[in-house]
Amino acid sequence: MGKILFGVHNHQPVDNFHEIVERAIDRSYFPFIKEAEKHPKFKFSLHFSGWLFNYIKEKREELFKLIKKMVERGQVELFTGGYYEPILPSIPSSYRRAQIEKLNSFIKENFGITPKGLWLAERVWDEEIIKDLVECGIEYVVVDDYHFICAGFKREELNGYFLTENQGYALKVYPIDKKLRYLIPFKNLGEIEKYLKGTWGTKVLFDDGEKFGLWPGTYRWVYEEGWLKEFFKAFEEGVLEGELFSENSTKEKPLGVAYLPTCSYYEMGMWSLPTDRYIEITKLKETLRKLGVEEEEFIRGSIWKNFFVKYSESNYMHKRMIQVAKEASGKKEIEEEVMKSQCNDVFWHGIFGGLYLPNLRDNFWKYLIRAEKALNKKSAQVKDIDFDGFPEIILHTKETIGVISLKDGSLLELSLKDFEVNLQNTLTRRREWYHSLKEERGKESENGIATIHEITPKIEGELKDKLAFDWHRKSSFICHILKREPSLKEAFKEEMEEVGDFANQPYQLISISENTLIIERKGGIYINDTKYPATLKKTFTLEASRLKAVIELKTEYLNQLTFGTEINLHFQNPKPTIVELNRGIKVKDEPLEVSIFHEGERVIYYPIETVHQVEKGAESTIQGTSFLILQKVKAGKLKTEITLEVKNV
Repeated sequence: MGKILFGVHNHQPVDNFHEIVERAIDRSYFPFIKEAEKHPKFKFSLHFSGWLFNYIKEKREELFKLIKKMVERGQVELFTGGYYEPILPSIPSSYRRAQIEKLNSFIKENFGITPKGLWLAERVWDEEIIKDLVECGIEYVVVDDYHFICAGFKREELNGYFLTENQGYALKVYPIDKKLRYLIPFKNLGEIEKYLKGTWGTKVLFDDGEKFGLWPGTYRWVYEEGWLKEFFKAFEEGVLEGELFSENSTKEKPLGVAYLPTCSYYEMGMWSLPTDRYIEITKLKETLRKLGVEEEEFIRGSIWKNFFVKYSESNYMHKRMIQVAKEASGKKEIEEEVMKSQCNDVFWHGIFGGLYLPNLRDNFWKYLIRAEKALNKKSAQVKDIDFDGFPEIILHTKETIGVISLKDGSLLELSLKDFEVNLQNTLTRRREWYHSLKEERGKESENGIATIHEITPKIEGELKDKLAFDWHRKSSFICHILKREPSLKEAFKEEMEEVGDFANQPYQLISISENTLIIERKGGIYINDTKYPATLKKTFTLEASRLKAVIELKTEYLNQLTFGTEINLHFQNPKPTIVELNRGIKVKDEPLEVSIFHEGERVIYYPIETVHQVEKGAESTIQGTSFLILQKVKAGKLKTEITLEVKNV
């Protein structure tokens, strides 16, 4: 029978809502460790992300002392990792080291040991990290068996650890057994024993602690129905055998050398695919299953960094972090804020809400704005921040940071330094793979319960009515030229009769000064298969916490048209108080009051609402508010002024 190396990884995003953190502790982390303490023959490895570990130390002393007791008696081996749980290959080398060393120091200070094992956030592997890990004292890491499958190994070969190296720096790599991931804790002990009896050597299970009580249905199954007690009892009675990684890596020899490709676990590779490709591969997988072929042997998804391709907001946040990380290099206090912004959850989306959760994006911008404020930059910058081939123009005042993109002439960021919020922290409504599928749930039986990977969200009724998809990113000062005035439903559904090419096409930089820039696009009006040349000029001026935009349109099409300026803003209160004024709108989002002064004739506004997957299925979330300022274009000309002003109330 195979021997088990058992590990639990516990993580919460930095500064997550405390009620969520407390629920995770009460329903998962604490009851698991409390029960494990009663069974000293059950040895296991334990990883907490640094922020969460420190939270437990400060808020939950009983749990922290219990962990310390189990470490001291040799039952628990602590693993290190990035303190704020970054994806290590996605951050600069110096920050990788700083993140690991910070958690190492915390563990050394509180437990008197230096960890040799490292938990790799989301098991995102790239060989470029090996040198940094080794120089931080790391001897072994865990990845998925899927990493080895992608390298050409067969699952039956993965019964221990392998050595890998880069630039002569060697590291031990343990493959996590996918079969055990789906068996524990979701199936009864008999099925687990049956599987292990057919194996030899060492089997690894290192997975999320939340699956022991926090995931749907698991608290009842794991604790109330006694699964965990039965599992631990099997170790006490010698039915199952386990040991620590530190013991195994010392007495066992490697099974060989392995060079692993850049990848994560199988499901992550699927989530990072574009929606159309995900659906195509799903159909192919069904065909392979009918042929009795294991799809993972031959089908790969994408890599974790493809989330930066899939979601422009994720890419922009990541690249802004990289920019500020470079500028903050060597400034320890500022580096600390940058490190907090590197927490991985906000950059991706799968079963967990991730990028779709506004509070995670708000936290990201809070840390980044703190770093920006400390850097105290004053002059305008022209830089291709997000590496899309089009420069962004960054304007700074003492109070505000404004970023305008030449890719579409829109406002990408409006960060308020004193309030530590980005009013442009909106999210584009995209079609996801699960929007068009019927609900499917794994079957529950006396043998076990469904895993979260076996649940497809149910999107019908009110949720289905909320589905809408944008053909341009939800930034601000997007200019629409329309054949006629749209209805609220047409604006919400992005079904307006667009006849111009100014909403998502490139602009040119005409001039820039300290706080003013002028951009322009020479495009067209397209009516009855005829292109009428048109020029649109935008002049942006940023002063204190006021952004003024003067927009001028000239076209050879002389009949009447409707011009719409779309402004999408993110508020801390998803349903702020909106007051319509004569030629203006006030939005009360305490402690802020945001005013939009305009020369339009009518304003349409609606909540930007997404329908997305979470652990329990699907939910809708308000990501911001969209305002469409409408006015007439007469005789081929229009000049209008819009001012966005922020006050403290």
